[in-house]
Amino acid sequence: MNKTIHKLLSKVFASDKKSGPDLSKETIAEYNIARGKPTSTHICHAPFTNMYFNVHGDCAPCWLTFLDPDSYPQKSVRDIWFGERYQSLRRHLLDYDLRHKCSTCLKNLQGGNYTSVLARAYDINPVQDYPAMLELELENTCNLECVMCIGELSSAIRKNREKLPALKSPYDQAFVEQLEEFIPHLKELRFNGGEPFLINLVYRIFEKVEKLNPTLKIVVATNGTVVNYKVKEWLDKLNIHINFSLDSLTPEIYEGIRVNAHFDRVMENFKFFHEYTRTHQRTMCLMVNPMRNNWHEMPEFIRFVNKHNINIWFNTIQRPEELSIWALPYTELQKVYDTLSNVEFTPSERSSSISGYNISIYHNLAKVQIKNWVQEAEHRATPEHTAELPVEAPDNVQAKILVEKRLSDFALSQFKDSIDQRSRRLTLLFEKIERVQSILQERNGDIEFYVAIYQTPADILYEKLQSLSVNDLVVEFEAHILRV
Repeated sequence: MNKTIHKLLSKVFASDKKSGPDLSKETIAEYNIARGKPTSTHICHAPFTNMYFNVHGDCAPCWLTFLDPDSYPQKSVRDIWFGERYQSLRRHLLDYDLRHKCSTCLKNLQGGNYTSVLARAYDINPVQDYPAMLELELENTCNLECVMCIGELSSAIRKNREKLPALKSPYDQAFVEQLEEFIPHLKELRFNGGEPFLINLVYRIFEKVEKLNPTLKIVVATNGTVVNYKVKEWLDKLNIHINFSLDSLTPEIYEGIRVNAHFDRVMENFKFFHEYTRTHQRTMCLMVNPMRNNWHEMPEFIRFVNKHNINIWFNTIQRPEELSIWALPYTELQKVYDTLSNVEFTPSERSSSISGYNISIYHNLAKVQIKNWVQEAEHRATPEHTAELPVEAPDNVQAKILVEKRLSDFALSQFKDSIDQRSRRLTLLFEKIERVQSILQERNGDIEFYVAIYQTPADILYEKLQSLSVNDLVVEFEAHILRV
């Protein structure tokens, strides 16, 4: 019924809406209705409201737009926000042109997967002269070695698993001082990992917030292992909300995923944070990573969060492939889809607005996202697709031609755009992959880069190239390809 209503309303609101290069008026209108902003002129608020700083000092409006970003300390926080790169993206999005840096959201919009459009996460904040939100990944300092994580986000992994030198944070006291201009204008401040409660710079920024904007909403993404006097002191002083990571409700599975963590202790900390957020009227969200070793627990997670009256969010694990659901063979992925999509929740399990929301998030995971993965896996399994692989391994030049042809064919099949638009899209993609190869060669000497990746299915490679930054791609290929 809701889909029918959305379709009818979209026809009404599409009449006075302009289209984008790859987006029809009807798609834009239908998405705006789904996001609760039927008359919005901004398809995405992120470049008008948000600065996302990653562990390298790079800054972008969201984690999907780290393509040729400005960086701190090469540029000040002020120069980044008011600079040309941000201005350029704003101009593109005001014209509903998502080809510049936003192809992942574009693909979800074209496929009708409006729940997974990352842009929706930034609808909560108003468009204004200064950013309404900052998202900060200040360091990779972390005490866990989660199996799906990498050293870029965990100092323990970088030291023990990857055997690499410590990653030096670019952020310093000067960065904290520059935030003084921005903190009074903020509506929300987010801290992501490593583990924020282990990072000293987080507490220095807390001090600035206490002085300049003490009621500011602060969201901390925590692995749930750190609860000490310092944490409790700042929970009492500031308006702190909690995103709590938990990947299994079974002790053995949890401790196999969250290496170095102890399930019983983490669950005690969950109770502490839950009571804190309930008593102080703060929000709490459970962040879950569905993977091959825990996907069967997703229905129980819905019942768990509904019991505790908190929200849930499912992250998408793209790597490592051996843990990710999307890279499963077609028959196994079909089994996952059949199992999860057939789960039913009783009326008593959807009795509140929060429980209804959580169940909708579950249905999007099972019936939209995983269903799309099944279709992509089925395509990969077709004789026509597998027949593309040569009997003998090509040299690097041949492999490059094959990779570029596959990516071109995939873009042709997936996106409804003109030849010129598709050419521009692929040019940006090929430039990005060339930058990755160049950096890898500088760091590792002569390598047959395209030989190493030519067997990767086009849809998987395309998704990685679009969703990961150049730095992330370099880490990905070094960790999972150059070791082979």
